[in-house]
Amino acid sequence: MPFSISHRHEPDGYICPFCDIVRGSDQTAMIWRDDNCIAFLALHQSSTNHGSLLLRPLGHFENIYVLPEFIGAPCFGVSKKLALAVKAAHGCDGVTVRKHNEPAGSQDVWHYHVHVVPRFENDRFCSARLHLLSLEQRISLA
Repeated sequence: MPFSISHRHEPDGYICPFCDIVRGSDQTAMIWRDDNCIAFLALHQSSTNHGSLLLRPLGHFENIYVLPEFIGAPCFGVSKKLALAVKAAHGCDGVTVRKHNEPAGSQDVWHYHVHVVPRFENDRFCSARLHLLSLEQRISLA
């Protein structure tokens, strides 16, 4: 039986910061780009988990509910490559790959994106405060 999911939360006139990155109007430390997706160092980083990445499709899709599978599948493959690269680059004990959907799911940017986070034993990631990294700091991490 088909059902309807209300998925639109971005306000009218929303200017997507992730789309600005693709347009080149926002500078970032890019890690990956192909025909489907782009990955870059997250602007906000946990003090215990520097090196967190964001992966997003090139096209604008608000969340997982509207992301076409023919775009989501290759992005999932890239998330695996990024997880392996993060593990190798940071020598971390593990990697968290996560996705938030809708306000109740902690989504706060209205563009589908996946977090790839280096994790360390007892890093208290879930309670750590995020802080803003400069472009220079992100480039050095990249």
